Amino acid sequence: MTESQDHDQGVSQLALFDKSHEADYRTLGPLRSEIERCLKCGLCRSVCPVFAEVLDESACARGKIALAESLADGELTLSTIFSDRLSKCINCKSCMEVCPSGIKVDEIVLAARAEIFARGKFPFLKKFIFRHLLRRGRLLPPISKVLAFIERKILRCLPPSSPYRVLLPVIKIDRERILPIFAERTLMDEFGEIVKPRGKPRMRVGFFVGCSTNLIYTNIGRAVMQILLGENFEVVIPHKQGCCGVPVYTSGDRSTGRELALRNIRAFEPYALDAIVTACASCGRALKTDYHEILGFRKNALGSKVYDLNEFLAKYAKLDLRGEGLNPIKVTYHDPCHLNRGQGISAQPRKLLQALPNVTYIEMEEAERCCGGGGLFSFTHYEIAKEIGRRKAGFIAATEADVVATSCPSCMMQLEDVLRRSGLRQRVMHVAEVLAPCYSAIEASTEKTHQTAK
Repeated sequence: MTESQDHDQGVSQLALFDKSHEADYRTLGPLRSEIERCLKCGLCRSVCPVFAEVLDESACARGKIALAESLADGELTLSTIFSDRLSKCINCKSCMEVCPSGIKVDEIVLAARAEIFARGKFPFLKKFIFRHLLRRGRLLPPISKVLAFIERKILRCLPPSSPYRVLLPVIKIDRERILPIFAERTLMDEFGEIVKPRGKPRMRVGFFVGCSTNLIYTNIGRAVMQILLGENFEVVIPHKQGCCGVPVYTSGDRSTGRELALRNIRAFEPYALDAIVTACASCGRALKTDYHEILGFRKNALGSKVYDLNEFLAKYAKLDLRGEGLNPIKVTYHDPCHLNRGQGISAQPRKLLQALPNVTYIEMEEAERCCGGGGLFSFTHYEIAKEIGRRKAGFIAATEADVVATSCPSCMMQLEDVLRRSGLRQRVMHVAEVLAPCYSAIEASTEKTHQTAK
């Protein structure tokens, strides 16, 4: 099919997948030169959060690159042990930060996982979720509402020894884990596709919501809306958007990841947007760079317009704060890996927090250290994630802050579990939630409307 035929069928040329990449994206072959640049120096051991807990050479980048090299050379076969060792990477990118050769370790690990998936060495449950739930995005909201009912009406009432909780490990959830509560209404249920501020809009901004903000942490989404509308931006929330694809393609299913990416590109392309904002570190990294670098789109119609919320506000916000803000609190900040190392955004959230009335900012030790969340990692390797998180909890406790702020729903999920299990009192909040009370309430300043793209 030619590019013009693709375009005629409603796919923008900006969103075309590089067909020359398609034959290679399931193999390690194209990364052979990258693999051979590894000096085996071991610096990655000093920063890898997984290696620090398991002390197994295969857990660090050097070990995984050696495994990938042996697979590419035919010295190893794809076994359950091989798959398990490749799965023990949290994709925090710490190793890439210290690597003297600048090796793209994440691409090597993800390529190996893609090869595992392509050869059928993949758990049935994960494949079912990726191919049938995330690919068919319309199923997620009704399923989340069922889960919300189960959590609110059933699981909360069950004692830890309940036989029903014993069944949780069957679906890869530790029965002692403190689970997030799914929202009874999704964020997209609450807002139309186009939401106008009271005054003349300064810009037209798209909001990439992401699964966690749409289905679980709707409070983050409302806070983002309150800030953007308070800054007099018109906000567009295309209801055809879905999962960014990160949990899918980082697990190895790049074909489904590519479909999810294309759906999002198509959802936002019809709108004349000045910028696209996201409040999730992983979603932001995906839209900015992964769609091109990992999934192989020749050009990414979204990438150049995408901003993390902190980055966007630091550049465009007037910060004309009229609300009362929070009561006086002490706040510390945790750097999400996919925001700090993944996007180079670290100073902006700190400056926003330091500028707020009633907020005393306290920097924590090793704020950039991974918390152990890593999306699905904390579910598939909960014991390791707990130990990684316990270190982070110690740094948080040392600050004696009232609130630990961050900019990633996955980190929030992990930190809430770790802090509560450690008996610590700190609240976990998104930076948007700390900032939002400084703006007028949404109801007082907006007109909510459903419209079609122009």
